[in-house]
Amino acid sequence: MKQDWVVWLGCALLFCVGAVWGAVPTSINFFKVKDIHDLFEIFSSAATIIAVCLAFIGVSAWRQQVRGEADHALARRVAVAALKYKETSKIAFNDAQFAVTQFHFVIDELPEGLLERYIVPMENRLKENHNSKAEFLAILLEVRAIWGKEFAEKYEGLLSFTDDLYGCLRSFFRWVHVIDGEHNVEMYANSLQRYYALFEQNEWLIKTGSQISEFDDLTAGADEALQRKLLRSC
Repeated sequence: MKQDWVVWLGCALLFCVGAVWGAVPTSINFFKVKDIHDLFEIFSSAATIIAVCLAFIGVSAWRQQVRGEADHALARRVAVAALKYKETSKIAFNDAQFAVTQFHFVIDELPEGLLERYIVPMENRLKENHNSKAEFLAILLEVRAIWGKEFAEKYEGLLSFTDDLYGCLRSFFRWVHVIDGEHNVEMYANSLQRYYALFEQNEWLIKTGSQISEFDDLTAGADEALQRKLLRSC
């Protein structure tokens, strides 16, 4: 569409120049070269015009090349960051799955050594997940500034899904560490009950993070747009 506008503008300008040139009264002597000095000046002027045109074309091509290389580099960074975030989020899914299946037990009835064997490593992994999310959000901030918010919003589904996983884990950790008799224990248990119902409804209780399709489904639109950008900038 933009190229058509440029073509029509060029045609209009060419017509105007022709009209103006045709209205200028000139004699046949105007086209005669008086001496060799005038001939060289004509060639020099023509060479200058040609050089300016070639330089303009070269600058335009260079700008397109630089823009294409920048888009390709950013597209690769986004692809790598998204893949990394999805992989770490699958680990969070497995931890959340473990959490919702354990809240049925009271603290005293949890298997011996469970806290030391599972809870502490899970808490450390949740911190790593938050760090991975921060890195991914930083990339999306750059994407929003360069490609616009529409592209960055394609990952909102994934971010919302992982926020649910993190919320489930935080409720589980607080439920585990709550002191007997605290009124908050019921609030955490109710929260875990809702997450358990969500996992049960989606049949996530029998699948691992790498087996569910949600991670890929939620980024399908972003993956297609990213693929187009990578191909266009090659």
